Amino acid sequence: MRDDRAHVLGQIRVSLQTAHLPAARATVPPRVVAGQGERATMIENFRRELEPLGGSSYLARNDEAAIEIILQILAGAGGQELLTWDDSEIPLRGLGDALRINGYTREKIDLPNDAAWRKTKLMELERAAAGITGAFAGLADTGSLALVSSPTRPRLASLLPPTHIAILETARLFPNMASFFSTHPDVIRDASNLVFVTGPSRTADIELTLTRGVHGPKYLHVVLLESVA
Repeated sequence: MRDDRAHVLGQIRVSLQTAHLPAARATVPPRVVAGQGERATMIENFRRELEPLGGSSYLARNDEAAIEIILQILAGAGGQELLTWDDSEIPLRGLGDALRINGYTREKIDLPNDAAWRKTKLMELERAAAGITGAFAGLADTGSLALVSSPTRPRLASLLPPTHIAILETARLFPNMASFFSTHPDVIRDASNLVFVTGPSRTADIELTLTRGVHGPKYLHVVLLESVA
């Protein structure tokens, strides 16, 4: 048995010395969005890609329409406690007043360093029915959101609640990831985190049974806000 093992290992060592790895083939063409310079086309592509993944999208012509959409989503989500980004990071004038008038409470996302207190605080924040955020950008070819974290843009707002509502200005749509990074090459230099969110959280077990909401929100709603480029 030992001689067989030594023989096999010897063959591996010899093979490694003469191994040849073929060059990588760039045969898969990049996904192209038709009419990449047209915002209307990018909006259409973004919505078409997002919705088969389980996300919902809405087009709002102004702040008032967007707030009305958000209130309707919150009514269906149930609960009055919310996790949100700061008002300065959400491109909607009047959202804070509308939430307060309708009885919603925006919980402060401030996690202590002490492990025990941190666990207690997280349990309190888990009561939130929904999280409301802005979005740094959107990718039209995959229906993805680019979320950049900071003290005023806490990650938990988009990760912890079962429902995530994101407000994306249509002027922040990009054809694809390459065009996004070419425009914002230093996007993560001063940020604690950058994630691309494509649809609600979903996972599958060994039998390929799909389950949503295990590692993040079960529902994703994207409000596309018309804006001037």
